[in-house]
Amino acid sequence: MRVAIIDANYKDTKFHGLAATWLRWEAQRAKVSVVPVESADVALVTVSSQQGVSDVRRVKKLIPDGIPVVLGGGGAWGPAVFRGLCDCVCVGEGQRFIRTMFSDGLQAARKLPECWNWNETRQVIPGTAFPWDVPPLRHPDGTIRVFGARGCKRKCLFCQTGWEQKYQQNPNPKLMVSQITGLKKSGHKVAVITNDGAADDYDSILGQQEFVSATVERLLTRPITRSWSKSIRLGVEGVSERLRKAVGKPVSNKDLSALTLRAWSNGVGVRWFFIAGLPGETESDWLELRDLVDMVRPATKGVVMINFHAFIPQPAAPLCVLPLTDSYWERFEEFRRWFFHGPGFTRRVQIVAPAQYKGRMKRACESMAATEPELRRGWGDHDAANWRIKYLLTPDQMRKAAKKYMEFITHA
Repeated sequence: MRVAIIDANYKDTKFHGLAATWLRWEAQRAKVSVVPVESADVALVTVSSQQGVSDVRRVKKLIPDGIPVVLGGGGAWGPAVFRGLCDCVCVGEGQRFIRTMFSDGLQAARKLPECWNWNETRQVIPGTAFPWDVPPLRHPDGTIRVFGARGCKRKCLFCQTGWEQKYQQNPNPKLMVSQITGLKKSGHKVAVITNDGAADDYDSILGQQEFVSATVERLLTRPITRSWSKSIRLGVEGVSERLRKAVGKPVSNKDLSALTLRAWSNGVGVRWFFIAGLPGETESDWLELRDLVDMVRPATKGVVMINFHAFIPQPAAPLCVLPLTDSYWERFEEFRRWFFHGPGFTRRVQIVAPAQYKGRMKRACESMAATEPELRRGWGDHDAANWRIKYLLTPDQMRKAAKKYMEFITHA
């Protein structure tokens, strides 16, 4: 078998992200030839999200007719949007699918339960076998990445990472320590891939990092020094305490501001990441955000970058069930006017705006493989296209979770 490996996330086909780099390792391991796409029997295409559909469309034009296209990667968790751009999709962890394909052929792999075939209606059960035997992989940014965990322990209602598959942690931490230590001695920059803070266990050997993505709760009880990281990125999410409690990240303004001031005092930069437009968000939530800005205003040094991201429904996450509205943009504009043209301005804060509602709607349609009217209506009484996949929650369980969310924020 001869395969072409293409990472749709990069226009330059010479670049490969982690998924494509892993595929090359699997091919080498199985003695399968990796060739230019014109000479391939199968084209393996990776994409990081459903919103990469335009990238896959661009890649499809490079692949000669008659060559089967198999799609995988993070975007495969919402495959319905890729109809017409590939022959099948490997959903979830790809180890079993790829090793079956390399040993027994593509048709054998397409019979596996994790394969989404367009001519079928059967339930798709995501692959769970992660190749923990894979060596550390080089990322296009030059760092060497070591896999610490897959999935996420958290169950934040807006994010599908915690609802796609059960959490797995690297079963061989001693090997990880050996790998990290060896790479650091060789002068490499190393990062541990995890969504749950498991990388904390390796701080002593990782050394200083350019930035660390973390939750406020994780950092409240640990030292924050520049020798550990030059910058911390905090996934705060909701613009108010009420919304944060509702989605599963109960962070108080008091803790967030105190943590930020402590980081600044030690020369560590800070970024806050907020989601604009969570279901049930109101003007009062944004007024509370003004209070948070006022809490860091008295500082004499340090700058916090506030990154706003518009809420995008994801097919495995419970909040995808609720109707999508555009009112977040007016509330953000009011906050921005208060900040730049009113009493809110401070040199301690910089702002990065969320996507405007038209761009946000386009991305939401891609994420859910849905039309705008469907997103406006929500999924209270009918199923979404991607729900052929057996996520951790059934559609009815998502609806119940979304209902509890709305009940909570209504009475909070």
